[in-house]
Amino acid sequence: MQLPKYGPAWAGSLMGTSIASTLSGLHGLRVGQIVFALIAAVLLVIFTVGTKNEPPRHQNMAGWGMYTMGLLACGSAWTALTGTDAFQLASWWIGAPLSVVVCLWQLWGLFKQQHHYDKPAFPWGLALVSPMVAATSAGQLAINHGQFYHYAGELCFFLTFITAIPLFAYCYWSLARRQDRPREAAAGTAWIPLGVVGQSTAASTLLFNAHIYGIIMFIIGAPCVVFAMYCFYQAVV
Repeated sequence: MQLPKYGPAWAGSLMGTSIASTLSGLHGLRVGQIVFALIAAVLLVIFTVGTKNEPPRHQNMAGWGMYTMGLLACGSAWTALTGTDAFQLASWWIGAPLSVVVCLWQLWGLFKQQHHYDKPAFPWGLALVSPMVAATSAGQLAINHGQFYHYAGELCFFLTFITAIPLFAYCYWSLARRQDRPREAAAGTAWIPLGVVGQSTAASTLLFNAHIYGIIMFIIGAPCVVFAMYCFYQAVV
């Protein structure tokens, strides 16, 4: 029996499971934290092996963006579980450079292969958001491991800030101009821009102590949530 070919495109589940582990720990749910962390570790192995099924191409950088974010989230989850920075350090040193490469590769594809990107879509931004996750992780590591991580986090923050936010704004503008919205299976992609809202808020707090930034992003993000809910529930109800 041939096993399903799970690769980077499935890594959203890795990211979500890792975050569930971290949040379980924050709320004192130790058993849940352990269970989700173990599931995340298994998923990381499966998807890492599965990367051979999805070699990097401009057209599948969204999946690779999710893989890098999932890897970083998994490292953070295991550090939260064990209290050992080694997991977050290892995931950052692999995931942060990979996130930058994935982001730049997506940007190069948008520039060089415009015929593949004729209709703006939110998944384009998944690869561009991944350095922001690395920025948040770097801000956490900088507390105990020096200013290098702080400066690296700032670079990752601004790489996403100057690329992903304009791209998502362009997607919203294009949809408004066409009086359209993501439909059917694509409806869930309307949630993607909320990733940069949350991640950039966390990163800005850690790196710049910029709480006002979070307030601004909350104001901007609120109508994005309403739009995403409208698209999603129109598709599933």
